[in-house]
Amino acid sequence: MDLASAVTRAALLVAVEGAALVVLGIGYAVAGAVGDPFDRTATLLEGGLAALAGLLVLLVARSLLRVQGWARSPAVVLQLLALPVGLGLVQGAVLYAAAPVLGLAAAVLYQLATPEARLAFRGLD
Repeated sequence: MDLASAVTRAALLVAVEGAALVVLGIGYAVAGAVGDPFDRTATLLEGGLAALAGLLVLLVARSLLRVQGWARSPAVVLQLLALPVGLGLVQGAVLYAAAPVLGLAAAVLYQLATPEARLAFRGLD
């Protein structure tokens, strides 16, 4: 698949989301380990689960890149879940976090909705 295709662009954007989630999860766990959290066990567990979720998102991105039919639905669901999170960040005036969350979600949904992407996944379900 050429690098200019809509599916490749969507896969790269999902990979950015997954990598960010891994980095944030590891950072949260490290901060909980070296800092003084209210509940160290919960903080470490939350960081580990966030990193694990990021790895699963990276798996979805890899499968999108390979145009595997099963990967489209989880990618769309992840973006639909990110929209209310981004809107909550907007309501909380955390615009520096809301902009990338909403921007990435909208960009991935757009890329996966293009006729080119729909054609790439046609017959794979």
